[in-house]
Amino acid sequence: MTRTNRWITLAGTATMMVVAQVGIQFAGAGPAAAVTGIEKVTSPLSAVDSQQTHTARAQCPVGKWVIGGGGWAFAVAAADSAKVTLVQLFPEHRTDGTPDSYVVTGSETTAAMTGDWWVQAYAICASRSGLSGYQVVGTGNSATSSPAELEAQASCGTRRAIGGGARIVNPGRDVALQISRASVSGDIFRAGAHEDADGYAGNWTVDAYAVCVNQPAGYQVVTTASAQSDSEAEKIAFAHCPSGTRVHGAGAAISNTAPGGVSLQVVYPANALDSVQAFAVENTPVSQDWDFIVSQAICAS
Repeated sequence: MTRTNRWITLAGTATMMVVAQVGIQFAGAGPAAAVTGIEKVTSPLSAVDSQQTHTARAQCPVGKWVIGGGGWAFAVAAADSAKVTLVQLFPEHRTDGTPDSYVVTGSETTAAMTGDWWVQAYAICASRSGLSGYQVVGTGNSATSSPAELEAQASCGTRRAIGGGARIVNPGRDVALQISRASVSGDIFRAGAHEDADGYAGNWTVDAYAVCVNQPAGYQVVTTASAQSDSEAEKIAFAHCPSGTRVHGAGAAISNTAPGGVSLQVVYPANALDSVQAFAVENTPVSQDWDFIVSQAICAS
């Protein structure tokens, strides 16, 4: 089966999993305002070649701030489809007059990767005037050790994460993202990464980022599991916002039972901002079951 056909087959299965979608709406202390001027911005493709890493930035229009986003790592040849991973997905809020952006970096997972590949970034942007309590919170960890796996969380306190991201510092080819998502209540945004099965001698760490705001109208975090939950080589999940709401932030995660060598390749907010797709692969064959993955849509009116 070709990679394209596998994607279609997985997507067809996932559409039957809407019943597994979970969304919890939280009531605020008073009337909540809607976020205004929301739009998705897609970056150009990064360079398409066989460099170890590629980075892309999706820039918000002047007068708008980044509230969330996603990314895609893609190998051109089907034979190389499992040899790239996302290693950074994070919002970049600027105070120097330059545009906000959502930054995405991907990496090869093996030195044997010689084919061309690329990454693309997706920013979700909104008008400043509708972002009460806006702040981008990051953990700022230092790469001083080499754990097999590591998690971080950025807290919004009494506010809510409307979006966020995750960033591995010094991943080499041996550390990949497995978690970039909000908590069920949306008070924190989590990041997680794992070394591959062969381990990694370098020091590395992972940072979490939360885009915090006062809770907007219709706020809810919708999380949907993949249909695949065993040892499949690829897994896909879709999260859909309820009617009357739109995607403000995107997330995804692999089960915490997953070993190294399994990673996120796609966190994709749809152009209509009505859903989010997540896609994960085995970068090297894994015999054990690594359970389901989840896609996450942070929705609001």
